[in-house]
Amino acid sequence: MTPADLGRLGPCDSLYVAARADDAVLACGARLVREASQGQRILFVTLFGPGLGDLEPGDHLIQRGIQHLAAGLPEARRRSERTSSIDCLAGARGPADETALQAAAELLIDLEHRTRPRQVYAPLAVGGHLDRRLAHEAARAAFASGDGRNVFLYEERPEAFVRGAVRMRLGELGARLPPAAITAAEGTSFLRFLFRFHLGPSFRGELGGPLDRLRGAGLAWRQWRGGRAWNPVRALGPRLQPVTYATGQADLPAVRELAGALGRFEALSVQYARRLGGEGHAERYWLLLPPRETDGLETMAPATAVRRPRA
Repeated sequence: MTPADLGRLGPCDSLYVAARADDAVLACGARLVREASQGQRILFVTLFGPGLGDLEPGDHLIQRGIQHLAAGLPEARRRSERTSSIDCLAGARGPADETALQAAAELLIDLEHRTRPRQVYAPLAVGGHLDRRLAHEAARAAFASGDGRNVFLYEERPEAFVRGAVRMRLGELGARLPPAAITAAEGTSFLRFLFRFHLGPSFRGELGGPLDRLRGAGLAWRQWRGGRAWNPVRALGPRLQPVTYATGQADLPAVRELAGALGRFEALSVQYARRLGGEGHAERYWLLLPPRETDGLETMAPATAVRRPRA
């Protein structure tokens, strides 16, 4: 990415933020297809790892007129001595991670001023991978709902297919849900969660040997226990409202083309759509609601606590 790349950017309707390009492609395929077919101006921002051109469905998106900007920040394993996906899921951070977070936040704040998007799609960071957590925090620092803008947090796939995983991430954030939405974040038993805990890392080819699986059991226990302790009505974190988007039949072929390798989880995808109240394919987003004056301050990472005021 060069200053010239930023200089060519103008206002857009929707801005998609992803730690890695395949995150948003797999999680937001139906929204991407629908918005592109409506002629909306879409900007796709990748913070870490390869860009759209390195993905199998990348050309498909680019042909639909979607702009792509790759920040080129180093991935988690390149920033330290982490040797496995379990290390990246454990959440420990060092100075290099804080530097990456600061750089990502500054880039997105700059893009907020240049593009003025009406809709922003950012990672919820289901599964807890460090790069996705940093992308989530950077997006929260740069974008807020209100003043004609909606900020949606998307659920990564296949991580969201693991029953209870979304609840655990919401609990980690301390998210507050409207009373009518508290059942949307479903729980599960520990053994059932542990059985599919490795689904995401295995799909992405990041899982090591038996030692990683053993370490993963302890991490799964901590995540599950944290999810049980969460009270979605009394929590003091961001206010979120679940929004389910049921994919139209006309868009299904294009969405499945984007999903590519995720097709091996088609049965889980259909089950998840039914759990969301849809059929065939459905995506769920968590709308970030503006904080109320009576709520006080939300806790943010120190590196991203201050947003640049609008001009």
